[in-house]
Amino acid sequence: MSKNKYSISASSISPEELYRLYAQAKQRNQLNKPYTELDYIFDIAANHRSLFPAIDYKGTISEEIYVERWVKSYCDAENTLPSQREAKPKGSCSDPALRVLVQTTQGLTEEQVSIGESNHDLFMAAENLQGNLLEEYIANRIRPYGFVWANGNVLKAIDFITTDGSLLLQIKNKYNTENSSGSDIREGTTIEKWYRLGVRTVNHQKVPNFKWSELNELINKYKTEGFDLPPCNMSEDDYRNFLSDAVRRNPHLLSGD
Repeated sequence: MSKNKYSISASSISPEELYRLYAQAKQRNQLNKPYTELDYIFDIAANHRSLFPAIDYKGTISEEIYVERWVKSYCDAENTLPSQREAKPKGSCSDPALRVLVQTTQGLTEEQVSIGESNHDLFMAAENLQGNLLEEYIANRIRPYGFVWANGNVLKAIDFITTDGSLLLQIKNKYNTENSSGSDIREGTTIEKWYRLGVRTVNHQKVPNFKWSELNELINKYKTEGFDLPPCNMSEDDYRNFLSDAVRRNPHLLSGD
């Protein structure tokens, strides 16, 4: 049976019924902390339903099933954070023809080409993992300032919100990663897009250009809490320390197998 896409944004369900289904879904799902942050997220999505993401389904679906899956997606993501997950085995096999091309053009031995192939797989796995870890790092640093992590893909193209809904924030790792459109927003709400890794030219060479200062400015501008705290001051060094600590706590976080 083929999969279909469904979003509650197309539903005519009343606000009262929507909130009733949400309250029931919270009772049926286990979250290892208060539901306060998800309540903020739900309020924003309920008042601007185009922010509810589409989900895949087979057969029939109802508003109740959608809300149940929506809440469960957040609970599952928050109960097992990216830094706590274990790497899964590689889901595909390598193409032997690529080994021939690399080995022949570079004059490599069988051992050298095998090492290169393993290292490539490891870097690809790290790249796939980093996006979620980046969000976890940012969430840890900006929660004291009144920001909420929309973990579990519970908002369409939005990763963080302020508790008052004045800012919706999209996070990307690199400048050349495609961002989704967010033009359809409610009045009084701003969508900002930020990426960590840009590029600049120094002595005719392309070098990294990190954008943490721009993110810090956004957090300090739109914060709804933590006014007595020092300004938010995330940095590349702090982020890399977070990654190192995550691997030390969870050696199975990354695998090239």
